[in-house]
Amino acid sequence: MLFTFLFAGVILAAVVLKYLVPKRPRCPQCFAIRRADEPLCAGCSWIYDVPGAEDDDYGELEEDDDLPPELR
Repeated sequence: MLFTFLFAGVILAAVVLKYLVPKRPRCPQCFAIRRADEPLCAGCSWIYDVPGAEDDDYGELEEDDDLPPELR
């Protein structure tokens, strides 16, 4: 019975440490800690997304008016 409570305590402590400790933002590629003032990762040169910035790399898709209606 004592072993059961000890095992439950260890599991509970692991869960608390995993989910309640504040986490720092990390690079999704190399998991290095992200510095807030830099737009690139220092370890692997990953480009971080800037919140609120629009992604204009691809632009708008052009519609083909020459296609028949069933293929649009």
